[in-house]
Amino acid sequence: MAWRSGGSNNDEMVDNLKRFGVISTETVERGFRTVDRRFFVPKGNEESAHSDQPLKVGNVHLSAPHIYGSALEALELTENSSLSFLNVGSGTGYLSCIVAEILGSKSVNFGVEIHEDVVKHCQDAVGKWRSARQKRACGKRQSNSESTSTENDAGPHLHFIHGNGLNVSASAGESIVGFDRIYVGAALERSDLPKISKLLCPGGILIGPVDDELTKIVRIGPLEGNNNLATGQRYSENEDGIEARASEFTQQVLSGVRFAPLLSYPVLETVIPARGWAPDRHRYFPDTFQKATMELLMCSNSKCVQPPPQPKKPSDFLNTAALLPRVMWIEILSFTHRKCKCYSTCLGFH
Repeated sequence: MAWRSGGSNNDEMVDNLKRFGVISTETVERGFRTVDRRFFVPKGNEESAHSDQPLKVGNVHLSAPHIYGSALEALELTENSSLSFLNVGSGTGYLSCIVAEILGSKSVNFGVEIHEDVVKHCQDAVGKWRSARQKRACGKRQSNSESTSTENDAGPHLHFIHGNGLNVSASAGESIVGFDRIYVGAALERSDLPKISKLLCPGGILIGPVDDELTKIVRIGPLEGNNNLATGQRYSENEDGIEARASEFTQQVLSGVRFAPLLSYPVLETVIPARGWAPDRHRYFPDTFQKATMELLMCSNSKCVQPPPQPKKPSDFLNTAALLPRVMWIEILSFTHRKCKCYSTCLGFH
C-alpha cells in the first residue's frame, strides 16, 4: 500500500499517505503539507518529486515519502515545543525541515552529513524552501490585513554540519545534555548503535534502520551516574562493542527496510555546537527559560537596598540577582543551556 502513496503534487501525495495509513496524526500531516518535496529532489528528478519512491543521483539520495511518514509518526514529535532534534545522515534536509516545521522556532534542529556535495545540495534546497515559506507567510499577512512582523520570518532553527555521524562527540557542544529526538538516515550495524544511542537524553527517541529493520529506541535510563563529561563515556561496552546497559533502552522493530550503509570513513571528529543564549535569540528559547531570564534581568535592575545575608524565613530571602549588574547577567546567561528549567534557583535567585 505504501508505495502507492505518490501523487501529481504535494497535497495529493499527502492525501494518499493519509489514505493508506502511513500517516495518522494531524501534526505529521501538517508538516508534510507545509514542506513541499519538490524543493529537495536530486537535480533532474523534478517530475518525480511527488512519487512514492526513493530518488538518487550520485551522493544525493532522498528516501521514499512512506519511509519518512513512518519515521515521523514513530518520533512522537510535539508541536510547537522546545525539543532538540539530530538527523544523522541528513541528506537533502527534507525530513529535517518537516521536523523543524512541526517543532517550531523554539526547538533546535541539527543535521550531520558526510558528503560535502550533499551538504551543498541541502543548503540550496533549504534556502529555496525558506524563500517559498517566507513568501507564503507574507501573502497570508497581506490577505489578513495584518501589520508586517519579522518575528517568524527567519523560520525554525536548522543547522547542517559536514561530519561523520559515527564520530559525533558526546562530551562537547549540544551533545552533553543529549537530544530529545534522533533520526538515522542510513543503515546502522548493531555494533555501531551505541555510538548514536548514547547521544539520546533520558526519555529521548531514536528512529533508524538497524540491520535492515526500522527500529525505535527509547532511552529510559538517566544520564546521571553513567555520564563522565570528561571522557564522554555514558555507557559500558562488552568485548563486542555492544552496549551492556540494556536496561537503559527499549527497542521496537517497526518494519523491514533496505538502506545504504552509514559510512565509517572518512573519520571526521564532529561536534554539534550548543546554541547559546543571547538577547537577540531570546524569543527562540523555551517559555520557562524566557520567564526565568526576564525575572533575573528585571531584578538585576532593582535599586532597592538588600538586607544583610543572614538566616531568615523564606519570605526574607536575599535577592542576589540585584547584586550583579545587568550586563554581567547577560554574560552569565550566554553560558546557560536552554534545557535548564530551574537555573534561577541554582544561581541563588528566589
